[in-house]
Amino acid sequence: MERENELERIKDILRLNPKGLTIEEVSKKLSLNRATSAKYLNSLVMSGQADMRELGRAKLFYLSQRLPLTNLLSLASDLILILDKDLFIQEANDSFLDYFKVSKEDLKGRQLEHSSLAPYFTREHFDAVDRALDGSGSVFDIHIQGADEDRYFRMKFTPLVFEEGGRAVGIIFEDITEMKKYQVVLEKQVKDRTAELVMTNDALEKQILEQIQVQNALKESEEKFRGIFDTVNDGIHLHEIGPDGKLGKFIDVNETACRMLQFTRDELLMQGALDRVSGEHSRPLPDIAKELSTTGHTVFETRHRKKDGTLVPVEINVHIGHLQGKQVAISVVRDITERKQAEDAIKKANKQVSLLTSITRHDILNQLTMLEGYITRLKKLPGDDNFAGMIKKEENIVKTIHSQIVFTRIYQNVGVQPPQWKNVKTSISSVLVTANVGNVSVVLNTGNLEIYADLLMEKVFFNLIENALRHGKHVSRICVSYQQAEKNVVLAIEDDGIGIPEQDKEHIFTRGYGKNTGYGLFLTREILAITGITIRETGIAGKGARFEMIVPEGAYRFAAVQ
Repeated sequence: MERENELERIKDILRLNPKGLTIEEVSKKLSLNRATSAKYLNSLVMSGQADMRELGRAKLFYLSQRLPLTNLLSLASDLILILDKDLFIQEANDSFLDYFKVSKEDLKGRQLEHSSLAPYFTREHFDAVDRALDGSGSVFDIHIQGADEDRYFRMKFTPLVFEEGGRAVGIIFEDITEMKKYQVVLEKQVKDRTAELVMTNDALEKQILEQIQVQNALKESEEKFRGIFDTVNDGIHLHEIGPDGKLGKFIDVNETACRMLQFTRDELLMQGALDRVSGEHSRPLPDIAKELSTTGHTVFETRHRKKDGTLVPVEINVHIGHLQGKQVAISVVRDITERKQAEDAIKKANKQVSLLTSITRHDILNQLTMLEGYITRLKKLPGDDNFAGMIKKEENIVKTIHSQIVFTRIYQNVGVQPPQWKNVKTSISSVLVTANVGNVSVVLNTGNLEIYADLLMEKVFFNLIENALRHGKHVSRICVSYQQAEKNVVLAIEDDGIGIPEQDKEHIFTRGYGKNTGYGLFLTREILAITGITIRETGIAGKGARFEMIVPEGAYRFAAVQ
């Protein structure tokens, strides 16, 4: 109770001094000794309730303004579910819990396939989760039949990375029920109207009376169509399609589209389909046009420029239809500003958590340095063999903690940035500049092979070469080569050292296994797995080690020779 009281007193004094206070200032204001003040202030920083920055040699503390990740998720109107790499449910926002009528306690910590949500996920969805863990997103439209009403959702499987570096998947359920309902109504109206026009043309030769009746029915249909057209919440654009298949001028727009773009209907009807979009699209414009021409439907994201010049992020769902005997494009435009803001907020929160992790790691390393200093002083004190043995054990523990902390700094960056194409020869050559290979010859027979891998791929090559130099004992030659095996490419790094015993081949990629830190080969496997590359050791003990990386189809290519 006393600790909680002191923490509240410190938070109160920090709240009155938003620009921050030093440890000495807090000590004086609350009549606490400096060590106690420092302990409580550091506790607030570790719990995320306060922030600290260095001002010269002093540390300045102030209350944190950060919003917890769970609160950020709850701000989103979309349903959000977060899974870890083993498909255990880690988080679900309030919108998700309310719709599926479950509590967070019922979900958190359960594997997805063993939870109450399993009936809503097909095999195809679980495959999409696996692809997201490998860095590739997917989108599905699903129909959920509820007790009260049927709903339609767009499921988006998005790759994520936890602050400690672990891979994760975010599943966003975007409610598209209204869009689906309107799409059905609109297609039916267009179909009905076309049918009525055809009937009118056929009946024109038979009876004028029938023509009048059809025209009256058509007028009523148009009035109903206009009523729906102008009251829907999304913007609707109808475009004419020119002879070359490209979208032409607006044929019609609804009131929502006019409000979104700040133009009158007459002003928009003087413009074309591409006059209001920025040059930024979620996919290349030629790919969007090709999909629309071949399937009659496409969905993409872009930004619309309003009359005042400001840009608004939108999702555009385009269908090809027919109106008055002509082929037209019907675009349903949805303002996704709030969704983008929520996504940006989540990214910012992850960045802040990553920064806090980095600061915490730095503080721990500083404390380890101090501990090493004390151990050095203890070694100089007189003592028996038992005392010396205890000191030696403490030194080993400090070294282990230090290597583990350094490993977290490297592992935190795995999968953070999108993968890139890496030229194997260029990457290994850059590694050899810093590696101490001595008299060992390194032969590169990789030609112009490129692989699609995480930005830390150079770390993989460094670990494998260093492993040969460190453990091969009498290594005189290291060779890097490749060969094609069916649809895969096998990239091999082999040496002529002592090799790896058969009983160790299954364990060398395990975290913590080995004579040094035990993280090198474990990290190597994790980096490669980002883009679906696997690794195995196939050398012969006594004749040398051979590490084979199996690169799947789509993750390798051969660059053009310059």
